[in-house]
Amino acid sequence: MLAACGPAAPVVGDDPPGRVRLSFFAFGDAGAFPNWFRSWQPQMRVGAVLEAEQRRRPADALVMLGDNFYPDGLLEKELEYRVRENVVRPYCVFLALDGPESSRVANACGPAHRGERPIPFYAVLGNHDLEVPESPRLQREIVPRFVPNWHVPAQSVEVIELADSELNPGVSLILYDALALAERDDAASLERALREAHGPWRILANHYPIQEKSHPGPWIQKALAGIDVPVHLHLAGHDHNLQIGVPAPQSPYLQVVAGSGGGERAARHALVGGRFAMTQPGFARIDLVGDGETARLVVSLVALPVSNLAVWVPARVVARWSVGLGGDVREEALAKP
Repeated sequence: MLAACGPAAPVVGDDPPGRVRLSFFAFGDAGAFPNWFRSWQPQMRVGAVLEAEQRRRPADALVMLGDNFYPDGLLEKELEYRVRENVVRPYCVFLALDGPESSRVANACGPAHRGERPIPFYAVLGNHDLEVPESPRLQREIVPRFVPNWHVPAQSVEVIELADSELNPGVSLILYDALALAERDDAASLERALREAHGPWRILANHYPIQEKSHPGPWIQKALAGIDVPVHLHLAGHDHNLQIGVPAPQSPYLQVVAGSGGGERAARHALVGGRFAMTQPGFARIDLVGDGETARLVVSLVALPVSNLAVWVPARVVARWSVGLGGDVREEALAKP
């Protein structure tokens, strides 16, 4: 394989004002099969910027929004190679490599790329992860033997409490499989998870956006409209681009598509409440900023240049939106370049 292009520079753009209490990265659709130009593939380019950002302003978690292994999911005969190339090599700085099988892939994570501490790495399954029957089990049960901080929910809905104390009101991250729930019309499981989540901030994450003409988007919208527990943010991939939607007045108050972690293409269907769209590789950064009544969830979309050869052009913040605890959504101003 060709050598790496060199370390990426930190993202161009101002940070959200105020005290950041919690932060995580989210992106999806990153798992392209490695080729001979691996260092220039979008997944590696996005991974390099994520590494630079983690060193500049560390996040508390990493969330992958599905389609983790193209084209058909994770195959047992490719297991070690795909974990090394699609998980360890691009995301080395975030990883724990002290599992029973880690020594088989750790050579893809050189000392210069390792981080000071591993952070939780949550992943949901996308449609490509389900093409072969063995893929879900391998991702849930076997990948953690190589990368212990990798976690795929065992059930259709799982609540992750990212922060929870009297002094630091929590963010509940609800990972869910929208396709599985829609196929059995099971809004009750989603409602139960939302009610049991500690909150008060609630973030839903799955592979599929809320889109009017793309299954299971209409089902998601209908299910959430019938649940009176507020959802402040909905995260999804599937469309290989960066998008913002404001479906308000009903929740989710803000929805974000960050499906270009491994490449880009134009949106296939209109996002409900669409306000912003950009067809470039990138990711989302979510920050909980401020305290008390002034606290807000701030989403910053980071885009890389489309060309794999434009290595001298830095990634930049291209959009920033925020939502308050009561559901008020606003677009945040960005510093002029």
